Amino acid sequence: VHVLRAANLAIELSIEQTISSGSRNVRLPNESDDTHLSIATSSIEQLVSGLEDYALSHGNTCDKCDACCMNRDRLKVGTGSAKNSDRRRDKGLLVEIAIMVAHTASDLSCWMVNCSSTQVLHFQDFVPCPISQSSFNVLMSMDWQSFGFKLKGGFMDDEGNAVLEWDNLTFARVDIAIHTYHGIVQEWQRSEPDKYVVRKALKLALHNLKANHAGEFISCHGKKILEYVPDLAQSIAGLISSSNDREFRDECAALLGLGSGQDVSEGAVRSCIGDRMARIIEMGDGKEKAEDGAPPYLFECEKLDEDSPLLDEEDGDDDMIFDF
Repeated sequence: VHVLRAANLAIELSIEQTISSGSRNVRLPNESDDTHLSIATSSIEQLVSGLEDYALSHGNTCDKCDACCMNRDRLKVGTGSAKNSDRRRDKGLLVEIAIMVAHTASDLSCWMVNCSSTQVLHFQDFVPCPISQSSFNVLMSMDWQSFGFKLKGGFMDDEGNAVLEWDNLTFARVDIAIHTYHGIVQEWQRSEPDKYVVRKALKLALHNLKANHAGEFISCHGKKILEYVPDLAQSIAGLISSSNDREFRDECAALLGLGSGQDVSEGAVRSCIGDRMARIIEMGDGKEKAEDGAPPYLFECEKLDEDSPLLDEEDGDDDMIFDF
């Protein structure tokens, strides 16, 4: 309940002190609240706030870490929600998922050692409960590698909690909270949550995490491609710089946005090419094929005119475009 931060479940204590000049109310604040949450705060925002405190407390502990609480803004958050209003089996089902990632920082000694496992917090209708088998299967079958995570394995402990084990985790810790509840509570709705709704909410949370923190959750495939960027950029820069054709070198510099008519060092060319290649890889990383439009341009050159005959000649080569 503390993680959910449900406003309708919270109770504020107050005392009334009468003095000679009148009376006044004194509210006893909740000592665990680092940020004020109003009743108008959405349930997903309450879940995020509670999960942040959970992460800053290093998990299920009562005492917060002062060093971590001072660096609350370092937490990377992704949220996703989905509902099912069409299928009768789980009509009115809502699923909200929050993912919290903490990067290792040299000045946070308690986060220096990476936590290689995640105990997934699961709630149903505002009550902590064991995770269902179908929801656990969704966690195990999710394409985590597209978001930079390598899932080593997972299991359900004796209390019915899902535990995910990571391989070569580059983050300090990963926390996940799942809340499933029904907008219209009926007895026949107390069935196992629809796995498709859970999968949709989880996928949306991962995409939200990736979109909110560009370049930090690159897919494992994208990371492998990025490893070749420095050598490739060095080779291209070497070819340009070694050319005896001054006009060619100036044209390449202009296309890279470095300006023409001036001597440009090989290092500057290499750095510019490397940055552009890395940016293009990050832009295309994880995109669905159906969403792929025209590939981004590496150089700052003008687009071909629509009447250019080259457009018709290149139409048949669309399949040759690499999908990062």
